Amino acid sequence: MGSSKNDRIRIGFVGAGFMGQLVHLSNFTEMNGCEVVALAERRPRLARLVADRYGVHRVCDSHEELCADPSIDAIVQITSDDAHATVSIDALNAGKHVYLEKPMATNLADARRMVEAAERNDRQLMIGYMKRFDTGVELARSIIVELTSSGELGKITHARGHCFAGDWVCNAGTPITTDETYPKIEPRPPEWLEQARIREIYSMNNLYCHNINLMRYLLGEVHELKFATLDSPTKLMVFAMDGFDAVLELGRLSANFWDEGVKVYFEDGWVEVLTPPPLLRNVPAGVSVYRAGDMQEHTQPQAPRDWAFRRANAHFLACIRSGDPVRSSGADSIRDQELLEEAFRRF
Repeated sequence: MGSSKNDRIRIGFVGAGFMGQLVHLSNFTEMNGCEVVALAERRPRLARLVADRYGVHRVCDSHEELCADPSIDAIVQITSDDAHATVSIDALNAGKHVYLEKPMATNLADARRMVEAAERNDRQLMIGYMKRFDTGVELARSIIVELTSSGELGKITHARGHCFAGDWVCNAGTPITTDETYPKIEPRPPEWLEQARIREIYSMNNLYCHNINLMRYLLGEVHELKFATLDSPTKLMVFAMDGFDAVLELGRLSANFWDEGVKVYFEDGWVEVLTPPPLLRNVPAGVSVYRAGDMQEHTQPQAPRDWAFRRANAHFLACIRSGDPVRSSGADSIRDQELLEEAFRRF
């Protein structure tokens, strides 16, 4: 499944934009046991400037050049959403493990082709759902699993997911920019979707795929999309879970904070997890547990400080070494794409 345990994992990096610079390049270039050996970026001046900043010695014009290099073990691609499927499939077919930012793809057919390529070539395909690696989210999930198993608070009766966004950058830094034209990338929306709705599905897929995915990680698989309303500023989705319904409230807010979380209601209490701004480093999600009945206890267990993005990147490397399946695999992430497209088809 890749390099031996004593070898460095050699990474070819695709994309030198905002997230590539301020998150993933800075993480991978600082981690022990791996080396970013080349950067592919279609804007040559930007490529050279970014490579120099992060100590990457080689620059390439295209991801195909990285795919053709037999010394490269994995491709990390932080590119435009429309490029996700094409770059991933090329890399997987070249025998490279792949890490990419969410959303997995811009249409379900592409997502399925990506998973087929990963399985056919026996390579890891990891989608960057970093909220699954937030130590607070991990803590909340373990508490939900324990309470569900023990029955201490009764059964789960409802869940509410909420994202109105806000300030997600939190002065994370200033990326290098140039006046070079952004390369044109062919749009790849669902073939069946009418032209007037393409912008809407792209916007929802880019931001709110996180919330669909987080709900599934905390609560288990969605059995059915019961309802959705997409024609107002606030979007609603209702999922049938295992014996209860879960509602997602998805909107926008101009705020200097980040407004997102999941609250899970039991018969005798609740568990709530409030996720931090994505680029706020080393601040985990806040967790609170309310126990009703005779106890009437409200606690706030604390998770260790760490950064979800860094932990997700490290997990990818660890799974390449061990051969264990990644936590946010392409095969799992297909379900997020399915649910979003079903909402647009039916509602």
